[in-house]
Amino acid sequence: MSKIKKAHSQVELKIHCSELAKRDAQVFLLIKDQRTQNLTTTSSTEVIKDDTNPHFVKSILVDYYFEELQELRFIVVHVNKPNQEDWRQQELIGRFEYDLGSLMGAQGRKIQGNLYDPNNPIKKCGYIKILADELVQSKRIVRLQLQANLMRAKGCFEKSKKKPDLYFRISRANEDNTFSSVYESNSIVSEDPFWPEFEILENTLCNGDKHRAFLIEVKNKRKSSHLILGRCTLSLNELLSNKKTFKLQRSSTKVNSKAFLHFQKFSIYEPDTFLDYIAGGVKINLAVGIDFTSSNGDHRYSSSLHYNNPNVENSYQKAISSVGKILESYDCNKKFPVYGFGAKFNGVLSHVHPLNNDHKNPEVTGIDGILTAYSQTLNSIELSGPTNFSPMINHMAQKIRSELNAGNNMVYYVLLIITDGVITDMESTVRALIKASSLPLSIVIVGVGDADFTKMHKLEANDVPLTNGHSQMESDIVQFVVMKDFQTEYSEYLLSKKVLEKIPDQFLGYMRRNGIRPRPPVNNEIVQLIENSYRTNNDYDNAGNASGTRGDDIPPPAYSAEPLQQELRKS
Repeated sequence: MSKIKKAHSQVELKIHCSELAKRDAQVFLLIKDQRTQNLTTTSSTEVIKDDTNPHFVKSILVDYYFEELQELRFIVVHVNKPNQEDWRQQELIGRFEYDLGSLMGAQGRKIQGNLYDPNNPIKKCGYIKILADELVQSKRIVRLQLQANLMRAKGCFEKSKKKPDLYFRISRANEDNTFSSVYESNSIVSEDPFWPEFEILENTLCNGDKHRAFLIEVKNKRKSSHLILGRCTLSLNELLSNKKTFKLQRSSTKVNSKAFLHFQKFSIYEPDTFLDYIAGGVKINLAVGIDFTSSNGDHRYSSSLHYNNPNVENSYQKAISSVGKILESYDCNKKFPVYGFGAKFNGVLSHVHPLNNDHKNPEVTGIDGILTAYSQTLNSIELSGPTNFSPMINHMAQKIRSELNAGNNMVYYVLLIITDGVITDMESTVRALIKASSLPLSIVIVGVGDADFTKMHKLEANDVPLTNGHSQMESDIVQFVVMKDFQTEYSEYLLSKKVLEKIPDQFLGYMRRNGIRPRPPVNNEIVQLIENSYRTNNDYDNAGNASGTRGDDIPPPAYSAEPLQQELRKS
């Protein structure tokens, strides 16, 4: 069966403007392609005439991807040429840049900022307010468990000496009264099969329509034609009315009174999404571990992987920048612990040393702070070895356990480890990963340089869970990528996409295993004023660099919800 849902969603943007310099306004959305760096117009609002404080009715829809930096540019124009669809043909009122990740991580998913005119940066253009909401049109999931009781009815399989190998198929009714298959179970050798519980999207089952019929057929796999032993047609509405048993027909005209299909379990629920947790106050915390082993080479020479060229980023700096700037959007205080390993710090070999030399508070501010601490460290350490991961993983695991023990379960960590070679403590690292796999933690490992990293892929446990003795990894928490595989003109975009694409699923897996529901969004009417950095920045043509804060971290109230089944029966 295919995956129930993906980790990305569709976001609806509602836009309000105030104190505009011109009337007859319309807003266009441009999105930057991270591969080409080109801005593309995607959608627009309607035109609102004779109003300098327009509340646009038409919303703008955007596909949301956690693993990508989605830089948005909002262009507000005065429409003086109604027949021209190109915003460039209209008169510019002002523009505003922001990134979608920061917007979705903002308190209340709302921001307000100053519009500016790049041709006249001191001009007062007005304000723009953007409210984001995740569309929920196809989130509900139906959970079912079926049992068939065929009572060895005459004509079914009584002549066969072999027990039947039975499965069922579900087909959805089409508008033209035909049926299309949407699910097929595994087969069970039994005359009264009890199939395992399964899940299916409500949209897949009945296109979200509780009255739309779907067909269930019970078939015998042992017959070459997969003989239909019985079928029934029903709807979600019937199941919601607590009907649990349905008679199976042998044909369209004949009912087999001895054959029944029982619904042992039935429920409908709305799954929590990654964005639900972010809106409810969960913070994604980034921590970084940097390999300073001697195999990297002396940073003073251009052959070194740590060579610090002021004009060109080295591989470590590229990895920090491309991954860090995505995760930075989801951390309100932008404080990141940064460690080095495999070197002598102040003459002492360490595999978990804070780059700011403060063991009590190893955090630096922002991605720029990480890059600065990294560059400064190169001049004060002695590269050494070996390449050990387990101390770093154990250190982070202990830090997370301390937070959980203090009652903070609305937290999730991403540990970024950048290394130039295969680890020398594989067995210890496997043990550390197994212990850490039950924690709110994802580990991203980026291999730099030309080493053979084949053995490192074992840590990903994509096919077989990591084991050590009788212990087994609870969940897959590792993503490993080799940086040289992304040496293209789009390398930064492709690298960040690859290393981060598994995190939403890992995040949701942890929350579901531990029964942690998202808190409701903070419903605060105080909108965060985002001061546009372009007011003081000469580079007015760069998109996505608007600065600002997202407000205080206000704990949301405890989660509560009415049972979905009651609501469905009412509708």
